[in-house]
Amino acid sequence: MTIGQQAGLASAFERAPERRRSIEYSLNGHATARHQPQARRRASMGAVKASPEPAEAITMEASTPSPDPEPVPSRPSPRSYDSRKSATYARSVSRTLSWGGARLDENQLQERAMRITGTHMDELMDGLSQGQPAPQTSLQNAILALQETFLIFRLAVLLYSYLGLGTRWMGKLIRLIVYSVLLLPGFIQMGIFYFLSPRVTRSLVYGLAARNRLDLYRPPSKYKRPPEGYKVVIYITGGAWTIGYKAWGSLLGRRLSKAKVLVYCLDYRNFPQGTMLDMMRDVNTGIRWILHHTHFHGGDPNQVYLVGQSCGAQLAAMALITQAEQSYQKAQLPGGFPAWQPQRVRAMVGISGVYNCFDLADHFNRRGLYRKLFDNIMSVNGQPNLKLFSPTYCIKGVEWGKSLPPVLLLHGTSDTCALVSNATQFSQALEEAGAQVELKYYDGETHTSPLIENPMRGGHDKLVDDILACVFGHNDLSPWQMPLCPGFLINIAAWICPF
Repeated sequence: MTIGQQAGLASAFERAPERRRSIEYSLNGHATARHQPQARRRASMGAVKASPEPAEAITMEASTPSPDPEPVPSRPSPRSYDSRKSATYARSVSRTLSWGGARLDENQLQERAMRITGTHMDELMDGLSQGQPAPQTSLQNAILALQETFLIFRLAVLLYSYLGLGTRWMGKLIRLIVYSVLLLPGFIQMGIFYFLSPRVTRSLVYGLAARNRLDLYRPPSKYKRPPEGYKVVIYITGGAWTIGYKAWGSLLGRRLSKAKVLVYCLDYRNFPQGTMLDMMRDVNTGIRWILHHTHFHGGDPNQVYLVGQSCGAQLAAMALITQAEQSYQKAQLPGGFPAWQPQRVRAMVGISGVYNCFDLADHFNRRGLYRKLFDNIMSVNGQPNLKLFSPTYCIKGVEWGKSLPPVLLLHGTSDTCALVSNATQFSQALEEAGAQVELKYYDGETHTSPLIENPMRGGHDKLVDDILACVFGHNDLSPWQMPLCPGFLINIAAWICPF
């Protein structure tokens, strides 16, 4: 190198002191970390001090990571699972994992917005979030519990400000309370199972945001774990985007896990704690965490199935469709952070799902989910975008529909909440896009009867039978269950149910 070249290089470093310090720090730290074990071994053998590696090798080490996901690690024994390591990994998910270097392409965002909504959306963004590690000490946990108590009160007041003194939602709230009281014998039994059963692990942390928790339902210990691990179901509960909670999946989780399936039930932020983009981010974070961690729990990471009910079916469909389009475009899209590989999901099952928010908005308004509230739930930067969060519209006119895994839609013909017509529309849109889809109607079933009333009656469960047929590929009857509640109370509750 000539003296002029050396002077030019020194001048460049003087003009960028922060860059110089960052490079020196990263190179020194990288080399030290890589050669410290070798230096100790050579020192113990009387060897000379190790020389640094070439700069080219260090540059390759510091390059942009490859897209999600990394190769599935070898399966350890479930007993080797370390909860502290898992919590540390969970805290790093939202900070360090992204689309693997892909950019947020403004042109593709505009093309997607034009295709789905018919209008340009100049401010449609889904920025990456940063967070702080979860509290570890008992005092910090107690403070967090107190903060969440005040937060729930504040959110309840905010939600009330949207609902006002409307007679529709007040009537539905009263009916919901009566419905819960009538089914209380069954709910008590499920509460005992949920809190006391060794098969249930509650509130595993999967992310940094509020309510980033999940429940894990394991098969009974009498079953021998398959060599490749149990098949895995990721279940996303419903709750009208406002009252959802992971414990609502205990009935389904109990029955599926009894049939040798490992079940994860995701919790996510509800409105007004978050809008649809926040809910989708939580769901994506949870799915990605499960794909990277299920082998620790005895699950097979190559046999993962996605199941959602009501608005949970909408979230599952939106997450799957967005990830498929994001993978095809190789660019980050709104609602697609953090990214995960949709090919890792073997199939999706939607139960009583909401797939067309645009067409159902007026219907929901008449039933007490007022348009003002619904528009705020489905908003981006304060502007409602119902088509953007409607799977039926998001799948129309796409070129990558065949890349989606098989989709099974289960819907009751007497569902007065999420009308069966919106499931038919979604099924047709999937078929037109080239996806493999099956729509199965439940004659005379309502929005909640396949999930709550029918399992309370005991015996075999038609819904669980269909999910197991999708998971295992053959039709077998679900395990027989004792009734959880007297039949006459279930009949009255079904008549009073507000959904």
